[in-house]
Amino acid sequence: MADYTINPVMMGGLVKDTSGERIKIHLHGRLGVIEVPRWLIRDDIELEPGHDLDFYFSYIQVNTHPYDYDASSLDPALDLTPCLIGGKLIEVNDTAAKIEMMNNLGTVAVPRRWLFTNDALEEGQNCEFYFSCMNVVGKKDIPPESI
Repeated sequence: MADYTINPVMMGGLVKDTSGERIKIHLHGRLGVIEVPRWLIRDDIELEPGHDLDFYFSYIQVNTHPYDYDASSLDPALDLTPCLIGGKLIEVNDTAAKIEMMNNLGTVAVPRRWLFTNDALEEGQNCEFYFSCMNVVGKKDIPPESI
């Protein structure tokens, strides 16, 4: 496999849904959907659809030899710091892939072009990518059905 370097970049998304145990976030630019537990959001406010979030995220690399990942830096009390985490492909179709993050951190659904691999994508493959806790940076006055 060719060597790729995945680098974390600051991303943004809008809260779509706050019901249940997870917060559903739509990435800006229709780049995907992330579902995470509430504790990953650093701000202690009542989240509503339309809240704008910033966080670190990267492309996703399929990794046949996963590391012993340590998500201890995903602590909302710490600075917003990207952390290399692992996951598994749980859904793959012609256009998108869904990854279940380690330690029950949630799921990431992104276009297939976000995944680096020389192999055919298959459910059950190990993945790695950078991720961080999230900051609330504002609120857009958008109806939830438009997010």
